[in-house]
Amino acid sequence: MDGDLAALIPDPGSGPGPGARSEAVSPPAKPLRAGPGRPSAKRDIEAEVGSLVLASGGRKVVDLAAELGLSEVTIRKALDALERRGLVRRFHGEARPYDGDAIPFRMGLRVEEKRHIAEVASGLVEPGDTIFIEAGSAIAFFAERIKGIRGLTVLTPNLFIARIFRSSAAKVVVIGGSYQEESESLVGPMALEAVARAGFGKAFLGVSGFTPASGFTLNDFARAELTRAVIERKAETWVLTDSSKFDQVHAAAICDDLRFLRGVVSDGEMPINARLALENAGLRILV
Repeated sequence: MDGDLAALIPDPGSGPGPGARSEAVSPPAKPLRAGPGRPSAKRDIEAEVGSLVLASGGRKVVDLAAELGLSEVTIRKALDALERRGLVRRFHGEARPYDGDAIPFRMGLRVEEKRHIAEVASGLVEPGDTIFIEAGSAIAFFAERIKGIRGLTVLTPNLFIARIFRSSAAKVVVIGGSYQEESESLVGPMALEAVARAGFGKAFLGVSGFTPASGFTLNDFARAELTRAVIERKAETWVLTDSSKFDQVHAAAICDDLRFLRGVVSDGEMPINARLALENAGLRILV
């Protein structure tokens, strides 16, 4: 699976940075590996610096230099390279993990959990199904896992997800709309109209957060509007999300009435309060 997914993500040294499309990041299984063209050396300074920043949530240049025994100039060069690859963002004298919507970046986080989710969710798809797949990193792993299923028709508003099915036998229908550069999603009135007219028996959605009080939420209002339209079609709808999204609230609500959903596929670290709320609402929980 990793090889196929990695093929969708061009050379990590070729992109312009976090504000650009998702091409600027490394393959999900090894987000900090040195890219082609970099000299081979015993010490991969970019990987060392990147790992410290990602693990801590943010580090100052002076602290990184002291911890790694390197000059501040060397640290800044490494951070510049990591920023071009879409892994960190630079601020005044420090760097923090990139937290945007680029799917390939997020595929490098909680990889094993997302592979597990994809494996479990793949059992919900049968040959000949017509399904709707929205967006998200767990959704991307899921798309890779199911692309070999016979007779599959996939509707999606996300170009990254659509590309996963290249060279597969699946029939892919891309929902048109206004293009969001970072997430590669298509949204807006045209997309909403397409969803209202489309036919599909199952839907698989990504989310940014869930609490019992807020229900499921996203960090993007346009994607949330489209997701609500999908849920309103009353297909067999599943949420695919790793456990880090629970006990998180984002601005755009997508579903506060959980009865519209069939279930949730997650990993074994789902908080008990979230699981009880979902089960009490009648949802199936697959972990």
